[in-house]
Amino acid sequence: MNIKKHLKILPGYAYVPLLFGVLFNFIGYFGIQKIMEDLPQHSLAISLDYKIPFVPEFVYIYIGAYAQWIIGFIMCGRESKEFCYRYMSGEFWAKLISFIIFIILPTTIVRPEVTEGGVTGFLMNFVYNSDAPINLFPSIHCLESWFCFRAAMSQKRCNGIYRVIMGISSILVFMSVVLVKQHVFVDIIGGILILEIGLLISNRLNLSRFYEMIHKIICKIIRVKND
Repeated sequence: MNIKKHLKILPGYAYVPLLFGVLFNFIGYFGIQKIMEDLPQHSLAISLDYKIPFVPEFVYIYIGAYAQWIIGFIMCGRESKEFCYRYMSGEFWAKLISFIIFIILPTTIVRPEVTEGGVTGFLMNFVYNSDAPINLFPSIHCLESWFCFRAAMSQKRCNGIYRVIMGISSILVFMSVVLVKQHVFVDIIGGILILEIGLLISNRLNLSRFYEMIHKIICKIIRVKND
């Protein structure tokens, strides 16, 4: 048995789209946030949003979404090169569309005062202080969680239990973004729809070729250095 092979978290081809996606996310999200923070913002709140209570305990799920994403992206990368490039390309274009919307339609939300103490209050204040209430539509939190669920539903190497876990996790994340008052309801719908649009555009135009091209270039560079 090749122990090293089984302990390997990701195949080589998966690093390009995953690292590129993480880098793009940080540059795009926080970069746009810095640009847009002093501009007029709009509220997309509907009557339903005013009926949804503030439940700070859901901050654990809100932050825990990152664990879902890490697992979901790793499993996507392990499925196959074609699958990884296809889904990661769709995710990339969905985020690009989202960043464009952030600029065209800057949105905000009125946050409640955090009166909760202890760890819950600390985490709530940490989220509020580290993430300005802008760049809300679509919700990137919901977009990424929906991506993990969509990928799980199409992965042949994953069993039904994994798909159920991803589905339940996504629903909880959707609930958390409105219950901790980081988003309004339409932001959830926006995250789901934009991800679907990104996947559709990528599949129709075969945009996953970009990652294939980058992978080949890196492989050639590595061979030249080894030679």
